[in-house]
Amino acid sequence: MKTIYHILFSLLFVLAFVGCDDDDDKVIERNQLKLTASAQSATLTPDATDDEIISFSWNEATSLGADYTFSYLFQIDIADNNFQSATDVRTFGPNESISYSSAELYDLIVEKWGKTAGEAVYVEARVAAKVEGPKFKYPEIATTKVQITTYKPTSQPLYITGTATTGGTDLNAAEKITELSNGRLYNWRGQLKQGGFKFITTLGQALPSYNKGADNSSVVKRASETEADDLFQINEAGLYYIYLSLKDMTISYKKLLYENLYLVGNATAAGWDIEKIIAMTPDNLNPNIFTYQGALQEGELKILAQRKFDGTTFKPLVENGSIESTDVQVTPGEQPDYKWKITAEQAGLYKITLDTEKMEIKFEKQ
Repeated sequence: MKTIYHILFSLLFVLAFVGCDDDDDKVIERNQLKLTASAQSATLTPDATDDEIISFSWNEATSLGADYTFSYLFQIDIADNNFQSATDVRTFGPNESISYSSAELYDLIVEKWGKTAGEAVYVEARVAAKVEGPKFKYPEIATTKVQITTYKPTSQPLYITGTATTGGTDLNAAEKITELSNGRLYNWRGQLKQGGFKFITTLGQALPSYNKGADNSSVVKRASETEADDLFQINEAGLYYIYLSLKDMTISYKKLLYENLYLVGNATAAGWDIEKIIAMTPDNLNPNIFTYQGALQEGELKILAQRKFDGTTFKPLVENGSIESTDVQVTPGEQPDYKWKITAEQAGLYKITLDTEKMEIKFEKQ
């Protein structure tokens, strides 16, 4: 649906400036629609992140008579990007508005659009008055730009502790986890045993801590000894991956089936050189799903779980496996030495996705 709306918006945007050969549109000058921002610039702060920072509002489009009605389609994106990475289309009525908080704008600018935290950028909003009536009418479209200055979040180290960890309940032996986005997003990969775990903010200090909330996917901040000290539980020892968001106060953790996966073969840039094998990227939320994006040329390939040819190997079910099939098998060694085959006609840029839980592989040409 997002893609359809994006195509519609792009088409309408172009057509709006081409004009219409409808007789009524030649008579009526349709330029009444205006999009207005509540301010021309705004500076975000890490405090009061839920407070409204800026809003966008619009008036009614030029009337086309009683037989015609309008719905107003709104999007926002980084300025001068042709709305290629815009937010999902939202539909409103006339004389309405939409507002954004500091947290929402930060998430869009830094995490969705990848702009550097702390810098000033321009965002661009647009609204299109979609016409419904007996004859086709081009929409009126209005845009506006606003300068937004984000902030650099303060670093907040976190440490994993508990009976499931190698450091046990010794708070001085807690292990620091990786801070992906200052004070907001974290991940960790390591061995856990049967038991429980939580996170502390300072080595050697029990409080404040981040504990299990209402379920195994929610996190709560514990600031007092009188509050529940619930832990996330591990029932089966093994290698685990944890993804923690203090932005959403959520957590996902899962036992890893494979720590790493690598592409090898003369269909890849690595060739058959074991020293050049290409690491696939695990998904943040489900690290048992691995992806690769890049070029594939005519040739063959397979996927290794270790940096050796005689280790665990993912391969097709048959010799010269087709990349149009999603079937995959895993063997403890190299034999049978089946490989996927890329033909000259199939060569190009690909996204490969291997789900090691569902045992499914997809080759998607980009």
